[in-house]
Formats: sequence, C-alpha cells, structure tokens
Amino acid sequence: MYDETETEQEDSQAQREQALEPVEQDSILFHGEQIVAVRLGDGRICVVLRWICESLNLQPGGQVRKIERTSATAKELVRVRVQTRGGRQSMPAITLRGFSPWMLSINPNEIKADTPAEEERIRVLVIAYQEEAKDVLYEHFVRQRPALPAPGGAVIPAEPMQPQEPEAAATDAEQAAYYENLAMWALWKAAQHAQRWRGGIEDWRGEIESRLEGQEAVSGLLPEILERLGPEKITSEHQQLVQYYVGKLHEATGKHQGTIHAELKTAFKVPRYQEILEDDWPKVEHWFRVQIERAKDKPRR
Repeated sequence: MYDETETEQEDSQAQREQALEPVEQDSILFHGEQIVAVRLGDGRICVVLRWICESLNLQPGGQVRKIERTSATAKELVRVRVQTRGGRQSMPAITLRGFSPWMLSINPNEIKADTPAEEERIRVLVIAYQEEAKDVLYEHFVRQRPALPAPGGAVIPAEPMQPQEPEAAATDAEQAAYYENLAMWALWKAAQHAQRWRGGIEDWRGEIESRLEGQEAVSGLLPEILERLGPEKITSEHQQLVQYYVGKLHEATGKHQGTIHAELKTAFKVPRYQEILEDDWPKVEHWFRVQIERAKDKPRR
C-alpha cells in the first residue's frame, strides 16, 4: 500500500481500461528510497515511474514524454494497475529492459537542486539507479522468492515460470520480452544446478573433514596406546627360531629343553620367552651361540 491518493492527471478513461494487471507488486528499499515495481503475467518486471521521479525531483509527465520520444525506450513504456492507499490506479511504468537506457539518459553532472546537499543526494542516487537498480530488482523478483530445500542443505529459489515462445507474427517488443524472460529463467536454472553442485561438494568436504578429524583423534591416542602395549616383543618367526636353538642346545648339552627355557628366561629376566623384546633378538642369538660353543668345547658326561 502506498501514500498516492490521486490518479495521474494525464490518465484518461481509455488509458485506465488499457492498463495491464500485474500478477505481483512490491516496494523495494533502495538507497533510502522506495522503488515500486510489478511483475506482469508474461514475466516482465516493470518499474512504476511516479516514485522514481519523485526521488529525483523530476516531473513524471515530462519523463513519460521523454521516454516516448526515445526509440530505445518507447516500446518499453506500459501502463499498469497499481495498488495505492486510494485504491487501484493506472500509472505509467517502464520495463527493466527500458529502465537502464532511461536512467542513462539522465546526466548526474547536470543535476540542479535548491541546495548543494540536495544536488549531491540526487547525483548519487542517479548513479545508483544506473548501475545497481536493475540487478537489485531482478534479484528481488526472480532469485529471492520462497526457497526450496536442496541436497546438502543448500537453498534454491522457487522456480520462475518458463516463458512461452511467442508466435511467428509476434512484434519485436514481444520477441524482446520473451528472450529477456528466457534469459532470466536460464540464469535461474544455472543457479539451481550450481547450488546443488556446491551442496554436493560441501557434503563431500564435510565427510572428508570428519574422517580427518577421526584420524587425528586416533593419531593422538597412538602414543598412549603404544605406551600401554609396551615395547614390541619378539616376532612369531623369532619364537620359532628360539625353539630351533633350544633343540640344537639340547642336542649339544643333553639338557632337558625345559631347563634350557628356564635358563633363557633367567638370562633375559622374563616370565616367558615370548616376552623377550624384539630389540634384544641379537642378544638372544648371541646367547644361544655362546651356549652351543661351550657345549662343543666341553665333553659330555
């Protein structure tokens, strides 16, 4: 709802009857000013001239005539039904396609106002309209609609209506509007797929990070685990060699194998020969060699 209570003076009954009925109307805050815009049934987005002109201290009637005289904007001028506090009124509006050339026709360096501060305000606002407004309006009406959930928690704007291709006899204005809306729809589709792709990448990244965190946690526990396990004991292969050397020493000395095991455990201070440290294996082999050599030098009884 807006403060406007009087119909444009140039409106005639015929003009009101020809005004287009928008499917959506909204007011967008832009650099402290309100841009009143509508979306038509064919997908075109139009900016109502009245509030733009008021923000720039311009006469709407004069701007309508200027737009009509300019070939780049003449076909982009429409009349739309706008909801105001005084009811629905027919007002001139310009499509996004014509908005930029209309704004670019205003030289910000030729702005005249009552005070230097007001001139600077209008100059800055004109530049903002020229450089930013079209994108802001497109984002508002196309990309900032109610969102739908997407894989990975991404957010995808609700799909805009895909424009229908006009008939072969369509006017240049209708063809231009179609391709402009088609481009907007294609951009939406591209953004949709890009967001889904990014959502998948984020899921993959989160999974990898979780795995890395798990590995880091295990790595942090390794010193404690190793400490609890203690030094490495002799391998199964070396345990078999112990049995082999015990047999050889038994043959050389005639000692019972249990006695040899007991002497080995005593020599290395372990309760079982399997508890001998792997680092001590060279000493174990040396012990057996010494025992066997002594037995060879000593005559058996």
